[in-house]
Amino acid sequence: MRCVPVVLALAGALAGCSVGGPQPSAPGAVPASSASAPADPIPPVRDPKNLAGTPPCQLLAPAQLAANRMDLPAQSKNVLDAPGCQWSDKAHTREIRIYVDTTNDVLHNVYAQRATFPVFEVTQVVGHPAIQTKNNAAGTSCFFNVAAAERQTFVLGFTSLGDGMEEPCGPARALAEDVVANLPPLKG
Repeated sequence: MRCVPVVLALAGALAGCSVGGPQPSAPGAVPASSASAPADPIPPVRDPKNLAGTPPCQLLAPAQLAANRMDLPAQSKNVLDAPGCQWSDKAHTREIRIYVDTTNDVLHNVYAQRATFPVFEVTQVVGHPAIQTKNNAAGTSCFFNVAAAERQTFVLGFTSLGDGMEEPCGPARALAEDVVANLPPLKG
């Protein structure tokens, strides 16, 4: 079943793991100074985009889908109450999936689970904080978790199927860049 890896990746992202919040200290413990606290591995979003106002199946333009050989209609998909969309082609050689989360701190949640991914990289997509993951190092699915704004994140997955499978992370990154470019600025 092809959808299991994306469900597992998204389930981890949406699990609501809390990272870096205040923790109760033991009686008599001396609080650590802020100078010794490690730097946040996820940089802040500098140019916020409004992800909340666009339905997932409209995050990629028809021309962008055609350029990626997506010739079947979009299919709305939800994972753990996160709205999403999936596209594929008639030749059944590629799939694109996008899920949107506008309530959780997805990047910190995924970062907290970094040891569970055989491929994990904190990166940027068009200047936006992102995490690239693969559930199987030799697999043909690649995921980019991209923060469009604070608590506005999309998870884009690209899967290469069939004969002559291509490396999936290049197309996944390019598609994530397309999504960011399509988003309007966040007002307010």
